[in-house]
Amino acid sequence: MKNGSGFQFKQRKTPTILALDFDGVICDGRLEYFQSGWLTYCQVWSSLSVEPPNGLSDRYKRLSAVIETDRDVALLVRALMLNISDNEILGTWHELAPQLLAKDQVTEASVVEVFVQVRDRWLSSDRDGWLACQPFYPGVRDRLSKILASPVQLVIVTNRSQRFAQELLEIQGISLPDEQIFGKQDHRPKFKVLQQLKASGNPTIWFAEDHIKALHLVEQQPDLSDVRMFLTDWGFNTPTVRASIQANPRIRLLSLPQFLQDFTAWM
Repeated sequence: MKNGSGFQFKQRKTPTILALDFDGVICDGRLEYFQSGWLTYCQVWSSLSVEPPNGLSDRYKRLSAVIETDRDVALLVRALMLNISDNEILGTWHELAPQLLAKDQVTEASVVEVFVQVRDRWLSSDRDGWLACQPFYPGVRDRLSKILASPVQLVIVTNRSQRFAQELLEIQGISLPDEQIFGKQDHRPKFKVLQQLKASGNPTIWFAEDHIKALHLVEQQPDLSDVRMFLTDWGFNTPTVRASIQANPRIRLLSLPQFLQDFTAWM
Protein backbone atom coordinates (compact mmCIF):
# COMPACT_ATOMS: atom_id res chain seq x y z
CA MET A 1 0.00 0.00 0.00
CA LYS A 2 1.24 3.47 -0.83
CA ASN A 3 0.42 6.69 0.91
CA GLY A 4 0.93 10.30 -0.18
CA SER A 5 4.71 10.24 0.23
CA GLY A 6 5.20 7.08 -1.80
CA PHE A 7 6.05 5.07 1.31
CA GLN A 8 4.95 1.46 0.97
CA PHE A 9 3.91 -0.70 3.89
CA LYS A 10 5.56 -4.10 3.90
CA GLN A 11 3.16 -5.79 6.26
CA ARG A 12 0.64 -8.57 6.09
CA LYS A 13 -2.72 -7.54 4.66
CA THR A 14 -4.66 -8.30 7.83
CA PRO A 15 -3.85 -7.55 11.46
CA THR A 16 -3.51 -10.11 14.19
CA ILE A 17 -4.61 -7.44 16.68
CA LEU A 18 -7.05 -4.68 15.75
CA ALA A 19 -7.03 -1.85 18.30
CA LEU A 20 -9.96 0.54 18.06
CA ASP A 21 -10.75 3.75 19.84
CA PHE A 22 -14.35 3.82 21.07
CA ASP A 23 -15.89 7.31 20.78
CA GLY A 24 -15.57 8.58 17.24
CA VAL A 25 -14.81 5.13 15.83
CA ILE A 26 -17.44 2.79 17.23
CA CYS A 27 -19.86 5.00 19.13
CA ASP A 28 -21.37 8.38 18.22
CA GLY A 29 -21.66 9.85 21.71
CA ARG A 30 -22.10 13.49 20.76
CA LEU A 31 -25.70 13.78 21.99
CA GLU A 32 -24.86 12.19 25.33
CA TYR A 33 -21.78 14.38 25.60
CA PHE A 34 -23.88 17.47 25.05
CA GLN A 35 -26.59 16.55 27.52
CA SER A 36 -24.13 15.44 30.21
CA GLY A 37 -21.96 18.47 29.47
CA TRP A 38 -24.93 20.82 29.80
CA LEU A 39 -25.97 19.36 33.17
CA THR A 40 -22.36 19.57 34.36
CA TYR A 41 -22.14 23.17 33.17
CA CYS A 42 -25.30 24.06 35.08
CA GLN A 43 -23.85 22.69 38.31
CA VAL A 44 -20.29 23.98 37.99
CA TRP A 45 -21.11 27.43 36.62
CA SER A 46 -24.42 27.84 38.51
CA SER A 47 -26.58 28.49 35.49
CA LEU A 48 -30.21 29.27 36.29
CA SER A 49 -31.37 27.81 32.98
CA VAL A 50 -32.69 24.25 32.95
CA GLU A 51 -32.89 24.03 29.17
CA PRO A 52 -30.04 24.88 26.79
CA PRO A 53 -30.55 27.73 24.33
CA ASN A 54 -31.94 26.87 20.92
CA GLY A 55 -29.25 25.78 18.50
CA LEU A 56 -26.62 25.12 21.16
CA SER A 57 -26.75 21.35 20.68
CA ASP A 58 -26.17 21.62 16.91
CA ARG A 59 -23.23 23.95 17.39
CA TYR A 60 -21.80 21.68 20.07
CA LYS A 61 -21.93 18.68 17.73
CA ARG A 62 -20.12 20.65 15.00
CA LEU A 63 -17.32 21.58 17.41
CA SER A 64 -17.08 18.27 19.27
CA ALA A 65 -13.84 17.46 17.45
CA VAL A 66 -11.99 19.36 20.20
CA ILE A 67 -13.16 16.94 22.91
CA GLU A 68 -10.33 14.70 24.10
CA THR A 69 -10.98 14.19 27.81
CA ASP A 70 -13.87 14.34 30.29
CA ARG A 71 -12.86 17.90 31.15
CA ASP A 72 -13.60 19.08 27.63
CA VAL A 73 -17.21 17.83 27.57
CA ALA A 74 -18.57 20.53 29.89
CA LEU A 75 -15.88 23.09 29.13
CA LEU A 76 -16.97 23.20 25.50
CA VAL A 77 -20.46 24.13 26.70
CA ARG A 78 -18.90 26.91 28.76
CA ALA A 79 -17.04 28.22 25.74
CA LEU A 80 -20.23 28.25 23.67
CA MET A 81 -22.16 30.03 26.41
CA LEU A 82 -19.45 32.70 26.40
CA ASN A 83 -20.04 33.11 22.63
CA ILE A 84 -16.45 32.25 21.76
CA SER A 85 -16.23 31.88 18.00
CA ASP A 86 -16.07 28.55 16.22
CA ASN A 87 -12.73 29.45 14.67
CA GLU A 88 -11.18 30.26 18.04
CA ILE A 89 -12.47 27.06 19.60
CA LEU A 90 -11.24 24.89 16.73
CA GLY A 91 -7.95 26.70 16.31
CA THR A 92 -6.84 27.33 19.88
CA TRP A 93 -8.64 24.81 22.10
CA HIS A 94 -5.50 23.46 23.78
CA GLU A 95 -4.64 26.97 24.94
CA LEU A 96 -8.21 28.15 25.42
CA ALA A 97 -9.42 25.35 27.70
CA PRO A 98 -6.96 25.93 30.57
CA GLN A 99 -7.47 29.68 30.20
CA LEU A 100 -11.21 29.23 30.74
CA LEU A 101 -10.62 27.18 33.87
CA ALA A 102 -8.20 29.74 35.27
CA LYS A 103 -10.46 32.68 34.44
CA ASP A 104 -13.40 31.06 36.22
CA GLN A 105 -11.21 29.76 39.07
CA VAL A 106 -12.48 26.25 38.43
CA THR A 107 -10.27 23.17 38.63
CA GLU A 108 -10.21 20.42 36.05
CA ALA A 109 -10.69 17.85 38.83
CA SER A 110 -13.89 19.51 40.05
CA VAL A 111 -15.36 19.63 36.54
CA VAL A 112 -14.55 15.97 35.93
CA GLU A 113 -15.96 14.95 39.32
CA VAL A 114 -19.30 16.59 38.60
CA PHE A 115 -19.35 15.18 35.07
CA VAL A 116 -18.85 11.62 36.34
CA GLN A 117 -21.59 12.11 38.95
CA VAL A 118 -23.97 13.42 36.29
CA ARG A 119 -23.34 10.39 34.11
CA ASP A 120 -23.74 7.98 37.01
CA ARG A 121 -27.07 9.51 38.03
CA TRP A 122 -28.35 9.44 34.48
CA LEU A 123 -27.28 5.84 33.96
CA SER A 124 -28.85 4.67 37.22
CA SER A 125 -32.13 6.58 36.76
CA ASP A 126 -32.65 6.23 32.99
CA ARG A 127 -30.39 3.56 31.59
CA ASP A 128 -32.38 3.18 28.36
CA GLY A 129 -32.33 6.92 27.74
CA TRP A 130 -28.59 7.10 28.36
CA LEU A 131 -27.91 4.24 25.98
CA ALA A 132 -30.21 5.68 23.33
CA CYS A 133 -28.09 8.84 23.21
CA GLN A 134 -25.01 6.85 22.20
CA PRO A 135 -25.75 4.86 19.06
CA PHE A 136 -23.10 2.95 17.21
CA TYR A 137 -22.23 4.34 13.81
CA PRO A 138 -24.23 2.67 11.01
CA GLY A 139 -22.95 -0.82 10.23
CA VAL A 140 -20.30 -0.87 12.95
CA ARG A 141 -22.07 -3.40 15.14
CA ASP A 142 -22.21 -5.99 12.35
CA ARG A 143 -18.60 -5.29 11.39
CA LEU A 144 -17.44 -5.88 14.97
CA SER A 145 -19.39 -9.13 15.09
CA LYS A 146 -17.60 -10.35 11.96
CA ILE A 147 -14.22 -9.39 13.42
CA LEU A 148 -15.00 -11.31 16.60
CA ALA A 149 -15.82 -14.38 14.50
CA SER A 150 -12.44 -14.11 12.74
CA PRO A 151 -8.92 -14.95 13.94
CA VAL A 152 -8.25 -11.23 14.53
CA GLN A 153 -8.10 -10.20 18.20
CA LEU A 154 -10.20 -7.10 18.84
CA VAL A 155 -9.19 -4.70 21.61
CA ILE A 156 -10.70 -1.37 22.61
CA VAL A 157 -8.37 1.47 23.64
CA THR A 158 -10.37 4.41 24.92
CA ASN A 159 -10.30 7.50 27.12
CA ARG A 160 -13.73 6.51 28.36
CA SER A 161 -14.19 4.50 31.56
CA GLN A 162 -14.01 0.79 30.85
CA ARG A 163 -17.39 0.13 32.48
CA PHE A 164 -19.17 2.66 30.26
CA ALA A 165 -17.60 1.25 27.10
CA GLN A 166 -18.41 -2.30 28.16
CA GLU A 167 -22.02 -1.37 28.92
CA LEU A 168 -22.49 0.09 25.46
CA LEU A 169 -20.80 -2.83 23.74
CA GLU A 170 -22.92 -5.38 25.59
CA ILE A 171 -26.19 -3.64 24.75
CA GLN A 172 -25.20 -4.02 21.11
CA GLY A 173 -24.47 -7.73 21.61
CA ILE A 174 -20.68 -7.31 21.51
CA SER A 175 -19.04 -9.26 24.32
CA LEU A 176 -15.39 -8.62 25.11
CA PRO A 177 -13.47 -9.74 28.20
CA ASP A 178 -12.20 -7.06 30.56
CA GLU A 179 -8.60 -7.60 29.49
CA GLN A 180 -9.48 -6.53 25.94
CA ILE A 181 -10.97 -3.17 26.94
CA PHE A 182 -8.40 -0.59 28.00
CA GLY A 183 -10.11 2.46 29.49
CA LYS A 184 -9.06 5.60 31.28
CA GLN A 185 -8.74 3.68 34.56
CA ASP A 186 -5.37 2.46 33.23
CA HIS A 187 -4.04 6.05 33.60
CA ARG A 188 -1.69 5.76 30.65
CA PRO A 189 -1.55 7.02 27.09
CA LYS A 190 -2.76 4.78 24.30
CA PHE A 191 0.71 4.16 22.92
CA LYS A 192 1.58 2.48 26.22
CA VAL A 193 -1.30 0.06 25.71
CA LEU A 194 -0.03 -0.73 22.22
CA GLN A 195 3.44 -1.32 23.63
CA GLN A 196 1.97 -3.79 26.10
CA LEU A 197 0.14 -5.58 23.30
CA LYS A 198 3.26 -5.70 21.19
CA ALA A 199 5.26 -7.16 24.08
CA SER A 200 2.84 -10.09 24.21
CA GLY A 201 4.50 -11.68 21.18
CA ASN A 202 5.07 -10.52 17.64
CA PRO A 203 1.62 -9.32 16.61
CA THR A 204 0.69 -7.28 13.58
CA ILE A 205 -1.17 -4.37 15.15
CA TRP A 206 -3.54 -2.04 13.34
CA PHE A 207 -4.82 0.98 15.27
CA ALA A 208 -7.85 3.07 14.23
CA GLU A 209 -8.38 6.34 16.08
CA ASP A 210 -10.11 9.67 15.44
CA HIS A 211 -7.75 11.89 17.44
CA ILE A 212 -4.59 12.76 15.56
CA LYS A 213 -2.65 13.50 18.76
CA ALA A 214 -2.92 9.87 19.86
CA LEU A 215 -1.65 8.71 16.47
CA HIS A 216 1.27 11.13 16.50
CA LEU A 217 2.31 9.81 19.93
CA VAL A 218 2.36 6.28 18.53
CA GLU A 219 4.37 7.58 15.59
CA GLN A 220 7.05 8.86 18.00
CA GLN A 221 7.70 5.45 19.58
CA PRO A 222 10.53 3.54 17.84
CA ASP A 223 9.26 0.19 19.09
CA LEU A 224 5.87 0.82 17.43
CA SER A 225 7.27 1.66 14.00
CA ASP A 226 5.45 -1.29 12.42
CA VAL A 227 2.01 -0.43 13.82
CA ARG A 228 -0.31 0.51 10.99
CA MET A 229 -2.41 3.54 11.88
CA PHE A 230 -5.71 4.86 10.56
CA LEU A 231 -7.42 8.20 11.19
CA THR A 232 -11.18 7.70 10.97
CA ASP A 233 -12.85 10.44 8.96
CA TRP A 234 -16.26 10.04 10.63
CA GLY A 235 -15.02 10.75 14.15
CA PHE A 236 -14.04 13.72 16.29
CA ASN A 237 -11.71 15.52 13.91
CA THR A 238 -11.80 18.37 11.44
CA PRO A 239 -11.14 18.73 7.67
CA THR A 240 -7.91 20.55 8.56
CA VAL A 241 -6.69 17.60 10.61
CA ARG A 242 -7.67 15.14 7.91
CA ALA A 243 -5.80 17.18 5.30
CA SER A 244 -2.71 17.29 7.50
CA ILE A 245 -1.98 13.58 7.04
CA GLN A 246 -2.12 13.48 3.26
CA ALA A 247 1.67 13.24 2.99
CA ASN A 248 2.16 11.18 6.14
CA PRO A 249 3.47 7.69 5.30
CA ARG A 250 2.42 6.21 8.64
CA ILE A 251 -1.19 7.35 8.96
CA ARG A 252 -3.91 6.53 6.47
CA LEU A 253 -7.30 8.22 6.29
CA LEU A 254 -10.10 5.67 6.69
CA SER A 255 -13.73 6.19 5.68
CA LEU A 256 -16.66 4.43 7.30
CA PRO A 257 -17.54 2.50 4.10
CA GLN A 258 -13.95 1.19 4.04
CA PHE A 259 -14.09 0.26 7.71
CA LEU A 260 -17.23 -1.81 7.13
CA GLN A 261 -15.50 -3.91 4.46
CA ASP A 262 -12.76 -6.52 4.68
CA PHE A 263 -9.32 -5.33 5.68
CA THR A 264 -8.15 -5.33 2.06
CA ALA A 265 -10.44 -2.34 1.50
CA TRP A 266 -8.55 -0.34 4.11
CA MET A 267 -5.46 -0.14 1.90
